[in-house]
Amino acid sequence: MIDFITSVFDLLFSLADFLLHYDYSRPIPLLKAIAVYISIPLVLGIIYSVYKSNQIFVAMHVFDEPKGAPPEKNKNQEDWDKILAGGKSENENDRKQAVIGADSLIDKILGMAGYSGENLGEKLKNIEPADLDSLDALWEAHKVRNRIAHEADYALPKEDSGKALSLFEKALKELEYI
Repeated sequence: MIDFITSVFDLLFSLADFLLHYDYSRPIPLLKAIAVYISIPLVLGIIYSVYKSNQIFVAMHVFDEPKGAPPEKNKNQEDWDKILAGGKSENENDRKQAVIGADSLIDKILGMAGYSGENLGEKLKNIEPADLDSLDALWEAHKVRNRIAHEADYALPKEDSGKALSLFEKALKELEYI
């Protein structure tokens, strides 16, 4: 067994001696030529892949701009302007509908953003204050909505509806809806 280990070490030492004292200047030109002949087809393959990928992207219309479709932000602004118009109405029921509509809109947007909860109150509870700067404003506006929904004799002054809608608007801007 010791003879086997000795022969293994001798083999390793002779291999190390060969690698350390070998004249590497002779095979270098051959290795360079082999590297060039291997690199050329690889570079051509990369160029071909990029060309074909570009053709696929063009066929899929990846680089095309949308044609004729109005930007969604304009539609969002139009929807929000309708809610604001209701909030400025002399009719108290219109103002209440505007606040409820804004609350529903925020509920929908937060749901699309991935916040869980059956209603806006639960979604707001699941939001970390660091995630949404206007969280306190949303709570305040949502409380106005809850008073409208749960207190039958609640009279909504024009100022309160304006304040609630401005708080909702702050959140909508932060969420980049408008």
